[in-house]
Amino acid sequence: MSAKPRILLVGPMPIEGVPIGGTQVSFAGLVRRMRASERFACDIVNTSRAVLGRSSWRRIPDDARALTLTLQSIARLGPRCDAVLFNASSGGAMRAGPLVWTAAHALRKPFALRVFGGDLDLRLERASPWRRGVFQHTCLTAPLVLLQTRHLCAHFARYRGVRWLPTTRDAEVVLRARPKECTRFLLLAQLKREKGIAEALAASDSLPAHASLTIHGPSVPGVEFGGEHPRARFGGPIPREDLAEVIASHDALVFPSWYEGEGMPGAVIEAMQAGLPVIATRWRSLPELVEHERNGLLVAPRDSDELAAAMRRLVLDPSLYGSLAYEARLSGDRYRAAPWHEKLETCLAELVGIDAHTRRNDELAA
Repeated sequence: MSAKPRILLVGPMPIEGVPIGGTQVSFAGLVRRMRASERFACDIVNTSRAVLGRSSWRRIPDDARALTLTLQSIARLGPRCDAVLFNASSGGAMRAGPLVWTAAHALRKPFALRVFGGDLDLRLERASPWRRGVFQHTCLTAPLVLLQTRHLCAHFARYRGVRWLPTTRDAEVVLRARPKECTRFLLLAQLKREKGIAEALAASDSLPAHASLTIHGPSVPGVEFGGEHPRARFGGPIPREDLAEVIASHDALVFPSWYEGEGMPGAVIEAMQAGLPVIATRWRSLPELVEHERNGLLVAPRDSDELAAAMRRLVLDPSLYGSLAYEARLSGDRYRAAPWHEKLETCLAELVGIDAHTRRNDELAA
């Protein structure tokens, strides 16, 4: 019997004690599912390195060292694999993607790229003509390019390998009776200014007296939010094992991001899977997840007054809150991992050519 095709998964795994972002969470989930796959085997090249708090002059040699180790690992593990799947943020894809593509090409292995985040189009437009051309003639010519948002898929539709693979989550849902009114708001994000923390704090000041806002997430060095806010508090980062309980203890998610790299945030999907409607900004691809007055409300970026009005609206209109909460759970369940991973495996089967792989193994066994 022929061995299963083997995929070399290249990407960032979470680092213990270091705040993690969506790229690490998604890649770790992919690794778990591929290791349990009945169709594929896999090897892992971990590209993670700690970046928070590093000065810019330290990042250059550290990044060069990490890239060198990544290429060495690909050279060592790649010969026994049938394809290379490179998983990276848009910035990582731009920086390292062409070199990983070259390594896979040298090994004569099919190359696939999966990009996390929603700003690949902006990064490519701002790149130098030389860097833009290299990326377009290497990574974007790959037979499989997995992008996180529909917006990016439309933007890069001229490249034949482009496919949509959204963020997925399998959030644990803590069963609870649905509250009759919305009074407990949650903001869940890294505490960057671009995540709309200041706007959320300002909006919380005008909440009714019985409503509150809790902000959870890892802090970012050099970023502080001062001042007193009577209806808001910071709860710090949440251990992964406690996340479901924290989400279940709130009624709605506030996500007022204007972060340029925003794609399809896992926090939004997990909140919706728990039945929390989301107040988000009309920003980049967030409206692909949050549909105004269906599963949440949309407001203008960096507009604390409009955000405050949306929050008060949920507090004061229980009927609207109930209908949004119901639709939020249905929307969130569309991003459960199983069906999307099945589609990914179908794409990978096409990439490696199952028939060709089987013939090659049979020839080796003969």
